[in-house]
Formats: sequence, C-alpha cells, structure tokens
Amino acid sequence: MKGDTTDIVERDPSLDSDGRAAYRVNTDGRGLTATIVGAVAEVADCDPVSEGFRLYDVVDPEALERLFPDDAADGRVVGTVTFELRGCRVEVHSDGEHVVYAPEEAHHDSHSPSVGSA
Repeated sequence: MKGDTTDIVERDPSLDSDGRAAYRVNTDGRGLTATIVGAVAEVADCDPVSEGFRLYDVVDPEALERLFPDDAADGRVVGTVTFELRGCRVEVHSDGEHVVYAPEEAHHDSHSPSVGSA
C-alpha cells in the first residue's frame, strides 16, 4: 500500500474470504462514499484521482449514502451492499462494519466477482 495513505483500513485475517485478504474500514467521521473510495485506493495501492476510478461506475453513491446514513446504527436499516471496485470486493454493512477485500488479480484467481444487495 502507498506510504502516503491515512490508514483507512486495518488488515483482519479473520475475515479473509475466497483467498482474498480482508481489511476493516475505519470511517472516523468521514462520509461513507469518500471513505470507501479511500479504502479501495489504499488496498488496491492506487491513486483514485490520477487513475480516474469512479465509485458511480459501479454503484450509485447517493443511494449508498441514503441506505446507510451516518445515523444508521439506530437500527432503522439492516442489510449489506456488495460490489467490486478496482478489483476489490467491497461490503458495506448497515452496522458500520465495512470490509474491503484485496483485488482478485493479486491472488491470480480467475472466477467472476459476486454482487449482492441490501
């Protein structure tokens, strides 16, 4: 991972899945979509600005924010949205425990990514 990151993610081997390393996402009061983009950039070791990847190419950021607002911990919303971004599998959970899995190509795995919804 790039040395200039703000450590948005923390490695958690207990969450590894399908041969992919798992990283817990630390939101620390940042907006959900900005946090997800930063976490993917950190795990995929890339710069989201210069490499031009966009979250809205795979999921509607406004819809994601509406599904899981900052105050979602009150129990109103229950569910998970799963999608792929820059080769990373991203799981956004209503309880705030978001996870980013390392890109598949890092593990030379050729199976298709799975997509889920709330």
